[in-house]
Amino acid sequence: MLENVHYNLIQTIAIISQSLYRYDTYIKDAAECKNCQKMWTKFREQREKELSMLLKELKNHIDAGNLSLG
Repeated sequence: MLENVHYNLIQTIAIISQSLYRYDTYIKDAAECKNCQKMWTKFREQREKELSMLLKELKNHIDAGNLSLG
């Protein structure tokens, strides 16, 4: 069983990854609304930064030996 700190990282990585997958569709769907396209693009950029931070922190936990994936 994962400790909460590790579960939270992995769960949030999954949630953000799923939202990133959808943003391209949202941008395409908003083809006739430049403001919506900008909004979805900005959200995607923010989520990409969040995902990068989370992945870096998960790697830190793995490298420190606090989480084993095998």
